[in-house]
Amino acid sequence: MDAWITDTPASERFPIYTRGNADEVGPEPFSPLGWSLTWEQGACPGVADGWCSLGGFLPGEFDYPITETFGNWGGYLYNQVSVGRVFGVRAPGGSPDIVDESFFGKNASIPPYVPDPRDEAPARTVAIGETFAGIMAAIERPAYLTDFVAKVRDWVAGRPDFSALSDAELVEYGRTANHRLRPTWDVYCVVTIAATVGPGIVSAVAGQLGRPETAVEVFSAIGGVDSAGTAERIWQLSRQVRRSPVVSAMFDDGVDDLLGRLRASDDSEVRAFVAGFDNLLTVDGHRGPNEWDILSDSWVLKPVLALGMIDQVRRQIDEQSPQHRATATAARRDEVIAELRQLVAGNGEASGMLEAGLRSGRLFYQCREAVKDASVRVMLEAKLPFHELGRRLAERGLLADPKHLFLLLDGELDDMLANPEEWRERLVARAAQFADLSTRVPPYIVVHGEPIPPITQWPLRADVGPVTRAAPGDTLTGLGVSPGIAKGRARVAFDLSEVFELEPGEIIVCSTTDPSWVPLFMIAGGVVCDIGAPASHAAIVSRELGVPCVVSVRDARRRIPNGSLIEIDGRNGTVTVIER
Repeated sequence: MDAWITDTPASERFPIYTRGNADEVGPEPFSPLGWSLTWEQGACPGVADGWCSLGGFLPGEFDYPITETFGNWGGYLYNQVSVGRVFGVRAPGGSPDIVDESFFGKNASIPPYVPDPRDEAPARTVAIGETFAGIMAAIERPAYLTDFVAKVRDWVAGRPDFSALSDAELVEYGRTANHRLRPTWDVYCVVTIAATVGPGIVSAVAGQLGRPETAVEVFSAIGGVDSAGTAERIWQLSRQVRRSPVVSAMFDDGVDDLLGRLRASDDSEVRAFVAGFDNLLTVDGHRGPNEWDILSDSWVLKPVLALGMIDQVRRQIDEQSPQHRATATAARRDEVIAELRQLVAGNGEASGMLEAGLRSGRLFYQCREAVKDASVRVMLEAKLPFHELGRRLAERGLLADPKHLFLLLDGELDDMLANPEEWRERLVARAAQFADLSTRVPPYIVVHGEPIPPITQWPLRADVGPVTRAAPGDTLTGLGVSPGIAKGRARVAFDLSEVFELEPGEIIVCSTTDPSWVPLFMIAGGVVCDIGAPASHAAIVSRELGVPCVVSVRDARRRIPNGSLIEIDGRNGTVTVIER
């Protein structure tokens, strides 16, 4: 297999793409339907709209209808490097290096910036300056975000009874729901960039004061982070299990058929747990692994995923609650802020910049997680009609598996419904090809004009070449993004399934995280990521839950032996191997 059916052309204007930080959005290959409908028609043009909303670009600078804001090769999502760098050139006081650090951390694998005369645009610099001034002056959630969240609530409330729709109506509704992702990603892009402005100002002030390490600590345990709210609800349910011998015994018998056994029980403690769990599915049912592909299961589609999380978290002792950890982290945060304020006392300009950066950073970190939560809710609405359709077609014998529906391109859907007998075996063969993609390691960098090896030449995950394993006494360095020092055994994970047996206090060593990992943060002593930056998901949630975190540790999963005793310093960005 030389190429895959969703491979995109690389852009001449914006030539560099990377898998860096793409794991947070797309850890596995995207399904053909997910890419051709959700991404090509929704996320890609939506992010282009977002860059324009920020003032950094004009619409004519992007190719439509498939824009260059993301790439896809072998099913894998690629982030754009060049678009962000052009924005850095145009932003007042910005640079390509600043943008790279914000989004990809310290990553020497990404080719250096090469100036292009098209990058300079004085009118765009003025427009970005006006946008950033508004971001720095904001004291409450922007109206555009409030309006968007309200619109999402309306979309969810207007969900039809899918069982009453015909097959064709399910496809029509599914396409409409997926097209809502274009305005969704417009807002998401704007807020994501806005969340880098205040912290960037604080980092600059702290650096001038000789205290650069404090720039991360001041944004710890800020409150109002939606992902942390999900974690708190999981925690409370885990305490119900822990306090009830009856519910605990039912969990001890396994989670595969647990929900049915729980619903069949008349025990009052069991009923109380079921009521709380049903509320979790109502509030957080859009969560799940690989949330940005409509192929994947959400908690409401597969409740056993959420029960599995509760099963793990129940092993954690009460003293390690998110509230307890956050309280300790907040106390240190307040100390650091007081120290910085004392250092800038008497310097009106520096003091004003510090206060504006603190205010903006806190607000837009909260906004970033709020818009991400709302965006995943939109994804659930885009998923549900196609999961219903896949179930129906499989029941009729027209599909070998319900999820084979997602192996169709959007342009093939109508023909499949009209001639289903011609597609069943074709999709079986395509499923085998799609499964092979997940076993391979895609190129880390794709550059326009440089050949991409055929997919059959991509190394298998199990056969990736050797690296120098860290020995006792070795220290690996990255970016400290959530303060604190933690010592524990390394739990090296190449995907979410490998941390299902995480023990309390173990330190997760992974590529990156998405919101489906959040409950595990309440068990872990710390988190180490191969990739990431101060504004990445793992960083924000770790700070909120009081979990030390180091990101951008190159090849951490391959260099740190599983089970080794390690110590991480979430302020200074170090990971030290103590013993193998």
